[in-house]
Amino acid sequence: MTQKHEDNSEHTQRTLTTAVGELSEVVRTVMESQQSQLRTQEKMQRRDIRWRNIRTALIAISIVAGPLIYSIGIQRVLAPQKFTGDYAAMVRIQGTIDANQRANAQKVTRELQLAFEDPKAKGVVILINSPGGSPVQSSIIHDRIQQLRNAHPEKEVRVVAEDMLTSGAYFIAVAAPKVCVDRSTMTGSIGVVMSGWGLDKVIGRFNVERRVFTAGTNKVRLDAFQPLRKEDEQKASELLAAIHDHFIDVVKSGRGDRLKGSDEVLFSGDYWTGDKAAELGLVDGLCNVSDVLDDLGVKHVKDYTQPASIFSKLSTFGVLAEQLLAVEQSPYQPMLLP
Repeated sequence: MTQKHEDNSEHTQRTLTTAVGELSEVVRTVMESQQSQLRTQEKMQRRDIRWRNIRTALIAISIVAGPLIYSIGIQRVLAPQKFTGDYAAMVRIQGTIDANQRANAQKVTRELQLAFEDPKAKGVVILINSPGGSPVQSSIIHDRIQQLRNAHPEKEVRVVAEDMLTSGAYFIAVAAPKVCVDRSTMTGSIGVVMSGWGLDKVIGRFNVERRVFTAGTNKVRLDAFQPLRKEDEQKASELLAAIHDHFIDVVKSGRGDRLKGSDEVLFSGDYWTGDKAAELGLVDGLCNVSDVLDDLGVKHVKDYTQPASIFSKLSTFGVLAEQLLAVEQSPYQPMLLP
């Protein structure tokens, strides 16, 4: 009886030991599974954090580098710079010519210098589509073209106009030995304009008093809120005449005996279509860029024009909008505009 009891105790103990071992194995398996799940979750969290950081970095880079790449010229990054044949260097002058616009002297002259200094370019094509603008900015660009022509006499230079070649744009164009336009290109407008508002009667009607303090009796010439003085009108006429004379001298120097019309007609500030401008000798004929490339004996152009920024594109509604904005932001500023 005692032996049987001992055998039962040993059996129970072995069973208990086996059960405890199996339970321990289950617990160990569960713990390993939990640890594995924790490690997997940690890896996933680290991966999510890493990819979130990468996305954030990419967004930040795109915000910073995107406009920069665009302003440098995306086509210069992506487009091939080598051609299978000869090419001409091109610079575009578009929109109102003004220090605060994309067609400003600092930008255009830098592009012109790069174009002229390209040793492989067979010529320089200046493509213009502009109503004109600042006489000073136009004069700076004109003079720089002449300087670059003198420094690079081996480079043939052509000006090609599209929709508009008037006033300040024409001032620039005559720096080139040959100028051609489309039959319908608005051309000429060799004159100067200065505009503003006379609001003295308006504030008088509403009994508004304007108070201006100056040092100098002529410091408030052409004040829109004061009656126009005879001496101010005369001063404005003298200023416009001096700028007009400069414009006329530049045109006569650039076009010479090719001009066919009288001074009264050519320098009246009037403008014409391209075919009539050719008759008057203001341009050398009708053409487009393809015609000029054929004349230069090349097949391609390498564009040195820095593209307008995305902000400029968003805020610009066309050539006429730029022209109006330039005039209205600077009242009584002499402008070479039609």
